[in-house]
Amino acid sequence: MVLSPAYGEEAEPAGAGATTEARSMAPIPELLSKARYLTRKKANLKAQYYGFLRSASWCVPCQMFVPKLLKDYRKMKGAKMELVLLGQEDEDVVKKYMEEHDYDIPGVMPAELGSIPGLNYEGLGFPSLCIVDADGNFIAAKGGIYMLQWKDILKEHKKQLLKEKREAKKKKAREERDR
Repeated sequence: MVLSPAYGEEAEPAGAGATTEARSMAPIPELLSKARYLTRKKANLKAQYYGFLRSASWCVPCQMFVPKLLKDYRKMKGAKMELVLLGQEDEDVVKKYMEEHDYDIPGVMPAELGSIPGLNYEGLGFPSLCIVDADGNFIAAKGGIYMLQWKDILKEHKKQLLKEKREAKKKKAREERDR
């Protein structure tokens, strides 16, 4: 199967850069704690990462790839990531869609969360997954089959955080030595 370029989009979504740092909003767990859920399933408010899934009932690729992503849901929780479906149709349609496909994940309508910097899916199509940290900082966005790379994305992100921490420690040591 060949996917259109939109499904493999690699670029960081518009608005994900400087906007993320300059925001004044509640952290993701606080937003999710106030959200009205489409199902009885509520989001884990202690997760370090949140994967926001955009899927629709009419979408054939969603019907192919989302079940594979849902198979990884337990692994995501173990990796301290919560998966949340963002409804993309009328609320009743989304509820029925989640019920019919046995989506055992929390679901909310996007308006429930307001504007989360970095949560932008331009060019990704359906389905797509945007991963942010608990503060709403953009980590990655992938579409189609590429969203199944969530484990690699988190692994690379954690490596980068460790690298930045080591570099900051070295820089501090050099500054102290130079005084």
